[in-house]
Amino acid sequence: MTRDKILEAAALEIERNGLTQFRVKRVALEANISIALLYSYFEDREDLIAATVVYRFRQVLVGLAVIFTTPLQGVETTDDLRAALKVMICEAQLPLRTEARILRIESMSFAGHNPTASAGIAAAKREASDLIMKHVQPLIERDLLAPGMTGVAFARIWYALFFGQISLEGEHALSINCDDWLMALEVIAESMVNSHERVVVH
Repeated sequence: MTRDKILEAAALEIERNGLTQFRVKRVALEANISIALLYSYFEDREDLIAATVVYRFRQVLVGLAVIFTTPLQGVETTDDLRAALKVMICEAQLPLRTEARILRIESMSFAGHNPTASAGIAAAKREASDLIMKHVQPLIERDLLAPGMTGVAFARIWYALFFGQISLEGEHALSINCDDWLMALEVIAESMVNSHERVVVH
């Protein structure tokens, strides 16, 4: 619990002051502990920062994976899958998702220069991927995906929607009307669903 409290305080410190102005003293104060106790959990300032980046990255990634997979729970038919995909499309558009994507990109950028953070982020990616595939596997078993649409391909397309897309406001070549964008996503979603659903006899 103390370690998580320190990491939460350190995450707030990064959000408020950035990495260059990161101060261990402020983290200890925020966590309401002594600096000596803080250093019993972390080797040095860099170790604390790396652990914090991994901590926040995992929260974001696994949290988004849960949002991604929740609509897929209990999907039995192609109609259920269509309804789930509509929910997923709406969920992916929330502004908080964009903030989470940006944090993910910043974390990965930091991890490129820090082996501890890099290893932790790789582990978080595996955890999120396993969680996603656990919920996609039943779609394959029930033959709900369109012919040629593998479970991994389905997961990667929606993974990109949730985790890869970042806000593109403003006037430029990729500007798109919100309604047009949602319509395009619905077309993509429909193309993924098996139009010749297998009838299961109980």
